[in-house]
Amino acid sequence: MADEERSYRGPVIDVCAHHRWATQVEVTDHLPEGWREHIGRPGTLPGGAGAMPLLPAQPWRNPTGDYLPSAVAGDNLPAGSSPELTIAQVLDAGPERRGILSHDRGMFIPAVPNTYRASAVVSAINDWTIERWLAADDRFFSLVLVPNQVPGDGAAEIRRAGAHERMVGALLAANGLGKPFGQPAYHPIYEAAAGMDLPVVLHTGGDAIPDTLSHATAGGLPSTFGEVSALAFSAIMTHVQSLIVQGVFERYPNLRLFVAGAGTAWIPALFFRLDVNWRGLRREVPWVRRPPSEYFGDHVRVSTWPLDRPSDADGAERLVRLLDAFGGPEDLLCFASGYPYWNTDDASDVAARLPAAWHSKVFHDNARRWFRWPDSERRRPPAPEVEVGDMPATGEGETPPARRTYPTEDGREVEWVPAAD
Repeated sequence: MADEERSYRGPVIDVCAHHRWATQVEVTDHLPEGWREHIGRPGTLPGGAGAMPLLPAQPWRNPTGDYLPSAVAGDNLPAGSSPELTIAQVLDAGPERRGILSHDRGMFIPAVPNTYRASAVVSAINDWTIERWLAADDRFFSLVLVPNQVPGDGAAEIRRAGAHERMVGALLAANGLGKPFGQPAYHPIYEAAAGMDLPVVLHTGGDAIPDTLSHATAGGLPSTFGEVSALAFSAIMTHVQSLIVQGVFERYPNLRLFVAGAGTAWIPALFFRLDVNWRGLRREVPWVRRPPSEYFGDHVRVSTWPLDRPSDADGAERLVRLLDAFGGPEDLLCFASGYPYWNTDDASDVAARLPAAWHSKVFHDNARRWFRWPDSERRRPPAPEVEVGDMPATGEGETPPARRTYPTEDGREVEWVPAAD
């Protein structure tokens, strides 16, 4: 690209910067007393034990480190656990910055098998986010963490925590019911999000934990971190396809979806095939009234992070051509750093790989329109135009039986045989 295309100096919204607690006591202090006793406190037993972990462990770890070394705070605190350091490295990295906090460890909460504890911990995490992080800088915004293994509890939490004006979306990550996210079981969550005008955010990696009911990748469990990283988009493809085909966007016409952490190169291939299949098989889902790619363009936005990086010299140009083949990529993409993950993207590097004509939309305008900001007008849910799940009769394709009998008034039966063609 030309040198003048390699920089962007306008306002930036980082739609996915991860935050976590330095110690789980930060979160458990926001729990009711009974749940605090149930979970316990670290260090109350010999050897530092005394508390059960809030969340399950993640089996696939990057052998070179999961996080940026520069994001580790003083006293060797976990990366992403210091509001002050995150402010310095994310918000102060350039002029006019906003950052949406997207949870790090917290996104694993739908894998907690004790659903009552999970719902209590989610509320504590959301309250901790508001009191610890949103209070630290008014340029921070956040996502409502949702316990989707009990969709009714998830809907209630969206309405409770989503009432805070700087909660700008609702996060689904791990798959709490082991069902694709378009299934009707999840409808209470979408109804609440649509009613609160909050976009639903799908984040990769939530399924990469042993207690989840679904797999991190399609087809089975990989053996290495490299495989998981390369195939992280595959679970997202399943969820996005399910949301469209199962009619979620027809049932909730103002519902918006955001996909974080999956990159972008998967989009054209999925919808080239899905549009073709829809044209041949749409009688099966008559409520899907338009090609699936149109629903995607109207209802979904995607993070640039992790930006797909072909290694050859013209790799950036080939990525742009691939996205152009789908159509309108400058309206779909929103900049995300993914901070403080090992593959964190820098805004200047992303700008150097995308056309200058896309920059203002990708770095600011698209996110400004997509998320629910304190100064944005709330959009009220319109009524659906079709009945999702209804199979209207068309009169086409019915084959009459070869023979049929009819009763007569005097009790006899008369046989009717259709005439030969």
